[in-house]
Amino acid sequence: MKALAAMKLILVGLLALMPVTAVAQEENKADHDALRNIRRIAENAINRNDLDTIRPYLAPEFSIVTFTDREFTDFDAFKTQWAKTRRKMLGESGSFKVDLDPELSSLKGDIALCRGNAKNTLVDDSGKVFEFTSHWTATCQKVGGRWLIVRAHNSLDPFHNPMLEHAVRSLLLKSAGAAALIGLLLGAAMVWLRYRLKAGTPVVRR
Repeated sequence: MKALAAMKLILVGLLALMPVTAVAQEENKADHDALRNIRRIAENAINRNDLDTIRPYLAPEFSIVTFTDREFTDFDAFKTQWAKTRRKMLGESGSFKVDLDPELSSLKGDIALCRGNAKNTLVDDSGKVFEFTSHWTATCQKVGGRWLIVRAHNSLDPFHNPMLEHAVRSLLLKSAGAAALIGLLLGAAMVWLRYRLKAGTPVVRR
């Protein structure tokens, strides 16, 4: 009887906690949905090359570290560098597309730790396609009921990515071509010098 009474007491306690748990889960769902919405806006901003659409979701103290290992604490400076890097890498007719794949964010009160992977597709103005993955993190803070991005970071493998490999191959081909050209020039110079020396040798009469 005592065991049955204890089980009833535990069951009543669990039933009492269920509304609280359901409310907490619903609140977390709303937060996760809001954070995923920011992710979608950031993704579209990058793909459409319209970074201003993400500006309303940035905290005043926003900062970002890009996969070029540069840190920006001013969004306008980041935009300027973004345009320069994009023009340098893509040319005038290239394109860049990113697919952000987020993991479940970790909520700590008014702080959210967001992270995930990204699939990047870059096409330069010659039509060359580069596909590579990167990892990203973002720290968000809830201010006045709205989630804002405080800090973002994007990392890329510095040694195993198609852009670096393509650049190295191009450099090696250019170096090999230059070495072959130098070799041909040196060979031609040696033949010419030998011919001139023979031409200038006096004939010995006996």
